Amino acid sequence: MEENLEIEYKILLSREQFDNLAHYYDHLAHVYTQTNTYFTSDALQAKRIALRIREKESSYEMTVKTKAEGTGRKEYNLALTKDDACFFLEGGMKDNEITKMLKDMDIDLSEITILCRLKTVRHDIPLEGGMLSLDANYYNGQEDYEMEFELSDLEEGKKTFASLLEKHKLQYTQNCQSKLTRAISSLNKK
Repeated sequence: MEENLEIEYKILLSREQFDNLAHYYDHLAHVYTQTNTYFTSDALQAKRIALRIREKESSYEMTVKTKAEGTGRKEYNLALTKDDACFFLEGGMKDNEITKMLKDMDIDLSEITILCRLKTVRHDIPLEGGMLSLDANYYNGQEDYEMEFELSDLEEGKKTFASLLEKHKLQYTQNCQSKLTRAISSLNKK
């Protein structure tokens, strides 16, 4: 299992801003589609733990995100076989490093259910100090556009992000809501 400290800046974009940025960085971008399936339970919500399975380019990964001390979120990733991913995606739960971690956090696996699915067409652009991702997201009959800049180097990443904002005349005050939060909000509106 892989463990990361995720520090990122996130901004919602208009369709026009997204298209302009995608065009500007087209020559550097790796473009692919990923589908995130998010899971929920009362305990996951109470502890503010995000659980998902991501399908990306014929590979599968289970991820848990928890609050980190200080800045960012702790992210735990576990590669899954297609058969194991399908088992979870059909509502099953089986033991692995992540489900063991959830049990250790007093999460009852039998209460976990699928919340929603979100499809993203992502443009990944490696830049100094981090990875720029331009996302077109589709969920619950809605679509939105987002720019994420995940820092690999805190100081260089901050400088690159500030430069991105200036160069493309974008405004940042704080991170926009997460994809999961936006998807849940769209469910509550139905």
